[in-house]
Amino acid sequence: MKWSSEALEKFNDTLGSESPTPGGGAAAAAAASISVALLEMVAALTDNKGEVEEVCRKLAEHLQQSYRLIDEDCRGFERVMEAYRLPAGSQEEKQERQARVEEALKAASRPPEKLMSLALEILEAASVVARKGNRNAWTEAGIAAQLAFSALQASYYNVMINICSIDDEGFNREIALESREKLERGKELKARLENYLDEEIIECPYL
Repeated sequence: MKWSSEALEKFNDTLGSESPTPGGGAAAAAAASISVALLEMVAALTDNKGEVEEVCRKLAEHLQQSYRLIDEDCRGFERVMEAYRLPAGSQEEKQERQARVEEALKAASRPPEKLMSLALEILEAASVVARKGNRNAWTEAGIAAQLAFSALQASYYNVMINICSIDDEGFNREIALESREKLERGKELKARLENYLDEEIIECPYL
């Protein structure tokens, strides 16, 4: 099933069921898609687009990529489950099954890796939109950044759970290092945007 094309109600109903897919990875990609849509909203409300116009062109592709990752994540996990269901009676079957599981787990780590990279791009876009977009819609830009970071953090968790079951130490070290670097970069981007909103945008006598 192509979950990226399903209604939100059906997606959430299945997400909350015993069905293994969609799961957390697909939910993270869905959050990223909402983040992008919010940034598109702010851009649409901005009269003098300037730098925002360049960001807009990228947002359209970001949205489509987030949709693709919903489905890629589901397919990846389904292949892992298929590998685990292979027979493991004889020694030869056990070795074949282990090899297939390892291969499927490596493949399943790719969608969350991609989503981490995408989430960073969305966070960078949110920074531009918050500064250069319609100031009356700063909350949408701020919420978009929070959703993008949530997608980043969630994807980090998904990468980690996959590599914890993989035997290839070289592969695991490389992916773990790259993922940690992306997460730290995301924390920096989110913190900078939060500081900007707190210091430059939010005007409230109760703060």
